[in-house]
Amino acid sequence: MTPAHRSRKSIALTDTGKDKLREAQQLRNGKRITYEDIEEMLDFQVSRSTIERFFRGKAVAVDNAVSIVEALGLHLEDVVDVAIDQN
Repeated sequence: MTPAHRSRKSIALTDTGKDKLREAQQLRNGKRITYEDIEEMLDFQVSRSTIERFFRGKAVAVDNAVSIVEALGLHLEDVVDVAIDQN
């Protein structure tokens, strides 16, 4: 199976999505939400390293991406290209 034909088990931020995620990270009482804060908000179900990787624009599992963006009050469609193959 070539990389172009892999199933979508992971997803990464768009450039605009990175900006939106960073903005959401700043919105909690005017104080920046840390990766550790997000990890705690998710009851440690998503590791800090996965959160960091997602913020850097690297692909993470879709369920982890959903958890991260929802913890910051966003929707997945706000930060990733969801125009993926729905087959």
